[in-house]
Amino acid sequence: MKKPTNRERILSASVDLFNQSGVVAITTNHIAAHLGISPGNLYFHFRNKEEIIRELFDRMCNETYEVWMPNHQLDTYGSPLELIEKSYEVFWNYRFFHREMYHLRRRDPALARKWKQHMNKTIRLLQGTYAHWVKTGSMKKITDPAEMKMISDIVLITSSSFLQFYEAPDKPANRRSLRLGVDHILRLLLPYHTQNKQSEVMAHLNG
Repeated sequence: MKKPTNRERILSASVDLFNQSGVVAITTNHIAAHLGISPGNLYFHFRNKEEIIRELFDRMCNETYEVWMPNHQLDTYGSPLELIEKSYEVFWNYRFFHREMYHLRRRDPALARKWKQHMNKTIRLLQGTYAHWVKTGSMKKITDPAEMKMISDIVLITSSSFLQFYEAPDKPANRRSLRLGVDHILRLLLPYHTQNKQSEVMAHLNG
């Protein structure tokens, strides 16, 4: 197995430390000390913490897009359950963003621009995937544009904020929180599934 570069190690350690302690509490010196490297070594790869955060955000976005992009070779999309579960795994791996994104993008205009672009692209991917689910009979067609926007917005808002809802200062979110987040989205979308697919979703929720 190829040994990870220092740049990769810095990014990996940063995710772990940010997830555990939050972005504000962690400095570049903490990251360097955690890895046993000098601050100068870290600054050779990243000028500051903001550069690390932006690159991690790009990685989270790309992993999310990989989940929602169709398999062009097979011309297939994942099922709603499959894609929601995979998306929440990405959320969990970068959960500090979902706790702190509002404050992070207020402090960093470049990150705020990236976030807006990500939201716009995510909505397009959701709509494209939804159109496929309608075509294949998994979901009902929503004809009212206002209702479609409302559903898209609620899915994004819920997905982006569920960790904050379930966490307390003395009680971090855990895997059960992740499961609840998935189930809430599935229940939200349940009326929009076709009848046979509703039975599959209910079986999963009751399992």
